Amino acid sequence: MHTKINKTVRSLLAAVLVTSVMTASFTGCDSKPTHPTDGMRDGNDINTVETTEETEPEATPTPTNTPTPTPSPTPSIPHMDMPDEDTTAPFFLNLPESVSVEIGSEFDIQRYIGYIDDCDSDVDLTVDGDVDTSESGSYPLTLTLTDDAGNSKSGSMTVNVYVPSSSGGGGGGGSNEHTTLAYSDFMARYPDSDIAYGIDVSRYQGDIDFDAVKAAGCEFVMLRAMIYNNGELGEDRKFEEYYVDAKEAGLLIGVYYYSTDSNLEELHEHCDELLAVLEGKEIDLPVAFDWESWSHFQKYQMSIIDINNLFYEFAGIMEENGYSTILYGSKYYLEIIWEPAGYDVWLAHYVKETSYEGDYTMWQTGSIGRIDGISEDCDTDILFKSKYPHLFGGG
Repeated sequence: MHTKINKTVRSLLAAVLVTSVMTASFTGCDSKPTHPTDGMRDGNDINTVETTEETEPEATPTPTNTPTPTPSPTPSIPHMDMPDEDTTAPFFLNLPESVSVEIGSEFDIQRYIGYIDDCDSDVDLTVDGDVDTSESGSYPLTLTLTDDAGNSKSGSMTVNVYVPSSSGGGGGGGSNEHTTLAYSDFMARYPDSDIAYGIDVSRYQGDIDFDAVKAAGCEFVMLRAMIYNNGELGEDRKFEEYYVDAKEAGLLIGVYYYSTDSNLEELHEHCDELLAVLEGKEIDLPVAFDWESWSHFQKYQMSIIDINNLFYEFAGIMEENGYSTILYGSKYYLEIIWEPAGYDVWLAHYVKETSYEGDYTMWQTGSIGRIDGISEDCDTDILFKSKYPHLFGGG
Protein backbone atom coordinates (compact mmCIF):
# COMPACT_ATOMS: atom_id res chain seq x y z
CA MET A 1 0.00 0.00 0.00
CA HIS A 2 1.36 3.38 -0.99
CA THR A 3 1.53 5.65 2.03
CA LYS A 4 3.42 8.69 0.84
CA ILE A 5 1.50 11.63 2.23
CA ASN A 6 4.06 14.29 3.11
CA LYS A 7 2.74 17.64 1.96
CA THR A 8 5.43 18.96 -0.40
CA VAL A 9 3.91 21.56 -2.71
CA ARG A 10 4.74 20.86 -6.33
CA SER A 11 7.39 23.16 -7.72
CA LEU A 12 5.13 24.72 -10.36
CA LEU A 13 2.77 26.14 -7.79
CA ALA A 14 5.00 26.62 -4.78
CA ALA A 15 6.38 29.77 -6.31
CA VAL A 16 3.02 31.14 -7.41
CA LEU A 17 1.14 32.45 -4.39
CA VAL A 18 -1.46 35.16 -4.28
CA THR A 19 -3.40 36.61 -1.43
CA SER A 20 -6.80 36.17 -3.01
CA VAL A 21 -8.56 34.94 -6.13
CA MET A 22 -12.04 35.92 -5.02
CA THR A 23 -12.61 38.16 -8.04
CA ALA A 24 -9.85 36.99 -10.35
CA SER A 25 -10.56 35.61 -13.80
CA PHE A 26 -9.16 32.22 -14.73
CA THR A 27 -5.61 32.70 -16.08
CA GLY A 28 -3.35 29.76 -15.42
CA CYS A 29 -1.77 26.80 -17.12
CA ASP A 30 -0.17 23.44 -16.61
CA SER A 31 0.27 20.45 -18.87
CA LYS A 32 -0.23 16.75 -18.34
CA PRO A 33 0.21 13.45 -20.19
CA THR A 34 -2.72 11.18 -20.90
CA HIS A 35 -3.32 7.52 -20.07
CA PRO A 36 -6.24 5.15 -19.31
CA THR A 37 -8.81 5.73 -16.59
CA ASP A 38 -8.12 4.10 -13.21
CA GLY A 39 -11.19 4.53 -11.07
CA MET A 40 -13.99 6.81 -10.04
CA ARG A 41 -16.66 7.12 -7.38
CA ASP A 42 -19.85 5.21 -7.82
CA GLY A 43 -23.00 7.34 -8.00
CA ASN A 44 -26.19 6.72 -9.85
CA ASP A 45 -27.07 10.37 -10.18
CA ILE A 46 -23.88 12.00 -11.38
CA ASN A 47 -24.20 11.58 -15.15
CA THR A 48 -20.77 10.15 -15.91
CA VAL A 49 -19.84 7.14 -17.99
CA GLU A 50 -16.62 6.32 -16.17
CA THR A 51 -16.85 2.99 -14.43
CA THR A 52 -14.43 1.01 -12.34
CA GLU A 53 -14.03 -2.49 -11.07
CA GLU A 54 -11.93 -3.51 -8.14
CA THR A 55 -8.99 -5.65 -9.11
CA GLU A 56 -8.18 -8.71 -7.06
CA PRO A 57 -4.48 -9.56 -6.69
CA GLU A 58 -3.74 -13.18 -5.93
CA ALA A 59 -2.68 -12.40 -2.38
CA THR A 60 -3.63 -9.66 0.03
CA PRO A 61 -0.62 -7.32 0.34
CA THR A 62 0.70 -6.37 3.74
CA PRO A 63 1.93 -2.82 4.23
CA THR A 64 5.71 -2.84 4.19
CA ASN A 65 6.25 0.51 5.81
CA THR A 66 4.56 2.60 8.44
CA PRO A 67 3.27 5.92 7.08
CA THR A 68 4.84 8.93 8.72
CA PRO A 69 2.84 11.93 7.57
CA THR A 70 3.51 15.31 9.08
CA PRO A 71 0.96 18.10 9.46
CA SER A 72 1.40 20.83 6.90
CA PRO A 73 0.63 24.53 7.29
CA THR A 74 -2.43 25.94 5.59
CA PRO A 75 -1.24 26.81 2.08
CA SER A 76 -1.55 30.30 0.69
CA ILE A 77 -4.26 30.31 -1.97
CA PRO A 78 -2.45 29.49 -5.23
CA HIS A 79 -3.36 30.52 -8.73
CA MET A 80 -2.35 28.98 -12.04
CA ASP A 81 -1.09 31.55 -14.54
CA MET A 82 -0.71 31.49 -18.30
CA PRO A 83 2.74 30.46 -19.55
CA ASP A 84 4.81 32.80 -21.66
CA GLU A 85 4.27 30.39 -24.54
CA ASP A 86 1.63 27.67 -24.89
CA THR A 87 3.22 24.65 -26.58
CA THR A 88 0.93 21.92 -25.21
CA ALA A 89 -1.74 20.37 -27.40
CA PRO A 90 -5.28 19.56 -26.27
CA PHE A 91 -6.01 15.91 -25.59
CA PHE A 92 -8.92 13.50 -25.47
CA LEU A 93 -10.33 12.45 -22.11
CA ASN A 94 -12.75 10.08 -23.78
CA LEU A 95 -12.33 8.74 -27.32
CA PRO A 96 -13.81 5.27 -27.91
CA GLU A 97 -12.34 3.18 -30.69
CA SER A 98 -15.84 2.57 -32.04
CA VAL A 99 -19.45 3.43 -31.27
CA SER A 100 -22.73 1.95 -32.45
CA VAL A 101 -25.65 4.04 -33.69
CA GLU A 102 -29.06 2.71 -34.67
CA ILE A 103 -30.03 3.31 -38.28
CA GLY A 104 -32.26 6.36 -38.72
CA SER A 105 -31.17 8.01 -35.48
CA GLU A 106 -29.32 11.28 -35.07
CA PHE A 107 -25.58 11.26 -34.56
CA ASP A 108 -23.94 13.95 -32.43
CA ILE A 109 -20.26 13.25 -31.96
CA GLN A 110 -20.09 15.44 -28.84
CA ARG A 111 -22.15 12.81 -27.01
CA TYR A 112 -19.40 10.22 -27.44
CA ILE A 113 -16.17 12.08 -26.76
CA GLY A 114 -14.52 14.27 -24.14
CA TYR A 115 -11.51 16.56 -24.43
CA ILE A 116 -9.60 19.30 -22.65
CA ASP A 117 -6.75 21.77 -23.10
CA ASP A 118 -4.31 23.17 -20.60
CA CYS A 119 -5.07 26.83 -21.39
CA ASP A 120 -7.89 27.06 -23.95
CA SER A 121 -11.43 26.70 -22.63
CA ASP A 122 -13.01 26.47 -26.11
CA VAL A 123 -11.03 24.00 -28.17
CA ASP A 124 -11.80 23.66 -31.89
CA LEU A 125 -12.84 20.20 -33.07
CA THR A 126 -12.70 19.23 -36.74
CA VAL A 127 -13.99 15.92 -38.07
CA ASP A 128 -12.72 14.34 -41.26
CA GLY A 129 -15.25 11.84 -42.59
CA ASP A 130 -19.02 11.50 -42.85
CA VAL A 131 -21.63 9.42 -41.08
CA ASP A 132 -24.84 8.55 -42.92
CA THR A 133 -27.27 7.15 -40.37
CA SER A 134 -29.76 6.31 -43.14
CA GLU A 135 -27.43 3.56 -44.36
CA SER A 136 -26.00 0.75 -42.24
CA GLY A 137 -22.25 0.33 -42.33
CA SER A 138 -18.98 1.42 -40.75
CA TYR A 139 -17.86 5.03 -41.03
CA PRO A 140 -14.26 5.88 -40.06
CA LEU A 141 -13.64 9.37 -38.70
CA THR A 142 -10.51 11.36 -37.92
CA LEU A 143 -10.90 13.91 -35.14
CA THR A 144 -8.53 16.82 -34.62
CA LEU A 145 -8.38 19.15 -31.63
CA THR A 146 -6.76 22.56 -32.04
CA ASP A 147 -6.26 25.20 -29.35
CA ASP A 148 -5.92 28.96 -29.68
CA ALA A 149 -2.13 28.69 -29.91
CA GLY A 150 -2.37 26.31 -32.87
CA ASN A 151 -1.36 23.17 -30.98
CA SER A 152 -3.24 20.12 -32.27
CA LYS A 153 -3.93 16.49 -31.46
CA SER A 154 -5.68 13.91 -33.66
CA GLY A 155 -7.43 10.63 -33.01
CA SER A 156 -9.72 8.21 -34.81
CA MET A 157 -13.08 6.59 -34.20
CA THR A 158 -15.35 4.31 -36.20
CA VAL A 159 -19.12 4.79 -36.16
CA ASN A 160 -21.08 1.60 -36.82
CA VAL A 161 -24.62 2.23 -38.04
CA TYR A 162 -26.68 -0.89 -37.41
CA VAL A 163 -30.15 -2.27 -38.05
CA PRO A 164 -31.71 -3.47 -34.78
CA SER A 165 -32.57 -7.12 -34.57
CA SER A 166 -36.23 -8.05 -34.94
CA SER A 167 -35.82 -11.32 -33.09
CA GLY A 168 -36.84 -9.79 -29.80
CA GLY A 169 -33.58 -10.76 -28.18
CA GLY A 170 -32.81 -13.88 -26.28
CA GLY A 171 -31.58 -15.13 -22.95
CA GLY A 172 -28.44 -16.84 -21.92
CA GLY A 173 -24.91 -15.74 -21.25
CA GLY A 174 -23.42 -13.65 -18.50
CA SER A 175 -23.73 -13.84 -14.76
CA ASN A 176 -25.96 -11.96 -12.36
CA GLU A 177 -23.65 -12.57 -9.41
CA HIS A 178 -22.78 -9.34 -7.63
CA THR A 179 -19.38 -9.12 -5.95
CA THR A 180 -19.23 -7.46 -2.54
CA LEU A 181 -16.55 -7.02 0.11
CA ALA A 182 -17.26 -7.59 3.78
CA TYR A 183 -16.13 -4.66 5.89
CA SER A 184 -14.08 -6.94 8.13
CA ASP A 185 -12.18 -8.16 5.05
CA PHE A 186 -11.63 -4.58 3.94
CA MET A 187 -10.15 -3.72 7.34
CA ALA A 188 -7.92 -6.80 7.25
CA ARG A 189 -6.32 -5.55 4.04
CA TYR A 190 -4.74 -2.58 5.82
CA PRO A 191 -3.51 -3.69 9.26
CA ASP A 192 -1.55 -0.54 10.01
CA SER A 193 -1.76 1.20 13.39
CA ASP A 194 -1.84 4.60 11.68
CA ILE A 195 -4.92 3.76 9.63
CA ALA A 196 -8.51 4.64 10.53
CA TYR A 197 -11.34 2.88 8.69
CA GLY A 198 -14.33 4.67 7.24
CA ILE A 199 -17.04 4.86 4.61
CA ASP A 200 -18.62 7.56 2.46
CA VAL A 201 -22.34 7.64 1.79
CA SER A 202 -25.13 9.54 0.09
CA ARG A 203 -28.88 9.05 -0.07
CA TYR A 204 -28.39 5.94 -2.20
CA GLN A 205 -27.36 4.00 0.88
CA GLY A 206 -30.91 4.41 2.20
CA ASP A 207 -31.63 4.01 5.90
CA ILE A 208 -28.47 3.57 7.95
CA ASP A 209 -28.01 2.24 11.49
CA PHE A 210 -24.87 4.14 12.40
CA ASP A 211 -24.57 2.41 15.78
CA ALA A 212 -24.20 -0.89 13.90
CA VAL A 213 -21.79 0.76 11.47
CA LYS A 214 -19.58 1.89 14.32
CA ALA A 215 -19.78 -1.48 16.04
CA ALA A 216 -18.51 -3.07 12.83
CA GLY A 217 -15.25 -1.14 13.15
CA CYS A 218 -15.98 2.02 11.18
CA GLU A 219 -14.39 5.12 12.72
CA PHE A 220 -15.34 7.91 10.34
CA VAL A 221 -17.85 8.75 7.64
CA MET A 222 -17.81 11.20 4.76
CA LEU A 223 -21.37 12.41 4.09
CA ARG A 224 -22.57 13.96 0.86
CA ALA A 225 -23.91 17.32 1.97
CA MET A 226 -24.84 18.88 -1.36
CA ILE A 227 -24.91 18.12 -5.07
CA TYR A 228 -24.94 20.35 -8.14
CA ASN A 229 -25.69 18.38 -11.30
CA ASN A 230 -27.56 18.97 -14.54
CA GLY A 231 -28.12 22.57 -13.51
CA GLU A 232 -29.81 21.66 -10.23
CA LEU A 233 -28.46 22.38 -6.75
CA GLY A 234 -29.73 20.62 -3.66
CA GLU A 235 -28.87 19.28 -0.25
CA ASP A 236 -28.57 15.52 -0.15
CA ARG A 237 -31.99 14.46 1.09
CA LYS A 238 -30.51 12.16 3.76
CA PHE A 239 -27.76 14.48 4.96
CA GLU A 240 -29.50 15.94 8.00
CA GLU A 241 -30.62 12.51 9.17
CA TYR A 242 -27.24 10.95 8.55
CA TYR A 243 -25.42 13.76 10.32
CA VAL A 244 -27.52 13.50 13.49
CA ASP A 245 -27.36 9.71 13.65
CA ALA A 246 -23.64 9.47 12.84
CA LYS A 247 -22.82 12.09 15.45
CA GLU A 248 -24.88 10.29 18.08
CA ALA A 249 -23.10 7.04 17.23
CA GLY A 250 -19.76 8.69 17.93
CA LEU A 251 -18.36 8.60 14.40
CA LEU A 252 -16.01 11.27 13.12
CA ILE A 253 -17.70 13.21 10.31
CA GLY A 254 -16.50 14.86 7.14
CA VAL A 255 -18.60 16.03 4.19
CA TYR A 256 -18.33 16.35 0.44
CA TYR A 257 -19.87 18.59 -2.19
CA TYR A 258 -20.45 16.97 -5.58
CA SER A 259 -19.91 19.84 -8.02
CA THR A 260 -20.27 20.54 -11.71
CA ASP A 261 -19.62 24.25 -11.26
CA SER A 262 -17.93 25.87 -14.23
CA ASN A 263 -17.40 29.50 -13.20
CA LEU A 264 -16.74 31.61 -10.12
CA GLU A 265 -20.20 33.13 -9.96
CA GLU A 266 -21.85 29.72 -9.75
CA LEU A 267 -19.31 28.51 -7.25
CA HIS A 268 -19.79 31.47 -4.93
CA GLU A 269 -23.57 31.06 -4.93
CA HIS A 270 -23.31 27.36 -4.24
CA CYS A 271 -20.71 27.78 -1.51
CA ASP A 272 -23.12 30.13 0.24
CA GLU A 273 -25.75 27.39 0.13
CA LEU A 274 -23.29 24.76 1.33
CA LEU A 275 -22.17 26.93 4.24
CA ALA A 276 -25.81 27.42 5.22
CA VAL A 277 -26.30 23.64 5.26
CA LEU A 278 -23.20 23.19 7.43
CA GLU A 279 -24.01 26.02 9.84
CA GLY A 280 -24.15 24.86 13.43
CA LYS A 281 -22.79 21.40 12.65
CA GLU A 282 -19.60 20.01 14.12
CA ILE A 283 -17.48 18.75 11.23
CA ASP A 284 -14.42 16.79 12.35
CA LEU A 285 -12.80 16.08 8.98
CA PRO A 286 -12.34 18.27 5.90
CA VAL A 287 -14.94 19.44 3.42
CA ALA A 288 -14.23 17.63 0.15
CA PHE A 289 -14.51 19.15 -3.32
CA ASP A 290 -15.76 16.38 -5.60
CA TRP A 291 -15.70 17.36 -9.29
CA GLU A 292 -15.70 14.38 -11.64
CA SER A 293 -17.96 14.95 -14.66
CA TRP A 294 -15.25 14.30 -17.23
CA SER A 295 -16.99 12.30 -19.97
CA HIS A 296 -18.00 15.33 -22.05
CA PHE A 297 -15.87 17.89 -20.27
CA GLN A 298 -15.83 20.32 -23.20
CA LYS A 299 -19.45 21.27 -22.53
CA TYR A 300 -18.33 23.13 -19.39
CA GLN A 301 -15.97 25.34 -21.42
CA MET A 302 -13.13 25.13 -18.94
CA SER A 303 -9.44 24.42 -19.27
CA ILE A 304 -7.09 22.64 -16.89
CA ILE A 305 -6.27 26.11 -15.59
CA ASP A 306 -9.90 26.94 -14.96
CA ILE A 307 -10.85 23.84 -13.03
CA ASN A 308 -7.82 24.00 -10.77
CA ASN A 309 -8.51 27.65 -10.01
CA LEU A 310 -12.11 26.67 -9.31
CA PHE A 311 -10.90 24.25 -6.65
CA TYR A 312 -8.52 26.81 -5.16
CA GLU A 313 -11.39 29.26 -4.91
CA PHE A 314 -13.56 26.67 -3.17
CA ALA A 315 -10.77 25.89 -0.72
CA GLY A 316 -10.27 29.58 0.01
CA ILE A 317 -13.95 30.13 0.71
CA MET A 318 -14.13 27.10 3.01
CA GLU A 319 -11.03 28.13 4.92
CA GLU A 320 -12.32 31.67 5.37
CA ASN A 321 -15.31 30.09 7.09
CA GLY A 322 -13.29 27.81 9.35
CA TYR A 323 -13.30 24.56 7.38
CA SER A 324 -10.32 22.64 6.08
CA THR A 325 -10.54 21.34 2.53
CA ILE A 326 -9.65 18.12 0.73
CA LEU A 327 -9.63 17.45 -3.02
CA TYR A 328 -11.35 14.25 -4.16
CA GLY A 329 -10.04 12.71 -7.34
CA SER A 330 -9.32 9.42 -9.06
CA LYS A 331 -5.72 8.41 -9.67
CA TYR A 332 -6.12 9.10 -13.39
CA TYR A 333 -7.37 12.66 -13.05
CA LEU A 334 -5.02 13.48 -10.19
CA GLU A 335 -2.22 12.60 -12.57
CA ILE A 336 -3.43 14.46 -15.66
CA ILE A 337 -5.64 17.34 -14.44
CA TRP A 338 -5.31 18.29 -10.79
CA GLU A 339 -2.56 20.27 -9.05
CA PRO A 340 -3.44 19.97 -5.34
CA ALA A 341 -0.90 22.71 -4.45
CA GLY A 342 -0.45 21.61 -0.86
CA TYR A 343 -4.09 20.85 -0.11
CA ASP A 344 -4.99 17.42 1.21
CA VAL A 345 -6.02 14.78 -1.33
CA TRP A 346 -8.72 12.12 -1.07
CA LEU A 347 -7.53 9.54 -3.57
CA ALA A 348 -10.02 7.31 -5.38
CA HIS A 349 -8.34 4.18 -6.72
CA TYR A 350 -10.19 0.88 -6.60
CA VAL A 351 -7.37 -1.56 -6.03
CA LYS A 352 -5.84 -3.31 -3.03
CA GLU A 353 -2.49 -1.58 -3.42
CA THR A 354 -2.37 1.81 -5.11
CA SER A 355 0.37 2.83 -7.52
CA TYR A 356 -0.43 6.52 -7.12
CA GLU A 357 2.80 8.39 -6.38
CA GLY A 358 1.35 11.70 -5.26
CA ASP A 359 0.54 12.81 -1.73
CA TYR A 360 -2.77 11.81 -0.17
CA THR A 361 -4.27 11.67 3.31
CA MET A 362 -7.43 9.68 2.54
CA TRP A 363 -7.99 6.81 0.12
CA GLN A 364 -11.29 5.56 -1.27
CA THR A 365 -10.33 1.95 -1.93
CA GLY A 366 -13.56 0.64 -3.48
CA SER A 367 -17.31 0.90 -3.89
CA ILE A 368 -18.59 -2.62 -3.07
CA GLY A 369 -18.24 -2.62 0.71
CA ARG A 370 -20.87 -4.30 2.85
CA ILE A 371 -21.10 -3.29 6.48
CA ASP A 372 -23.60 -3.99 9.26
CA GLY A 373 -26.19 -1.23 9.42
CA ILE A 374 -26.36 -0.60 5.65
CA SER A 375 -28.28 -2.83 3.27
CA GLU A 376 -26.63 -1.38 0.13
CA ASP A 377 -23.04 -1.29 -1.08
CA CYS A 378 -20.96 1.61 0.19
CA ASP A 379 -17.57 3.10 -0.55
CA THR A 380 -14.72 1.99 1.70
CA ASP A 381 -12.13 4.51 2.86
CA ILE A 382 -9.03 4.79 4.98
CA LEU A 383 -7.25 7.80 6.40
CA PHE A 384 -3.97 8.28 8.20
CA LYS A 385 -4.44 9.07 11.87
CA SER A 386 -1.15 10.93 12.20
CA LYS A 387 -2.44 13.48 9.70
CA TYR A 388 -5.21 14.32 12.18
CA PRO A 389 -3.47 14.32 15.56
CA HIS A 390 -6.15 16.51 17.14
CA LEU A 391 -8.65 13.70 16.51
CA PHE A 392 -6.53 10.62 17.18
CA GLY A 393 -4.09 11.89 19.81
CA GLY A 394 -0.62 13.37 19.63
CA GLY A 395 -1.62 16.99 19.10
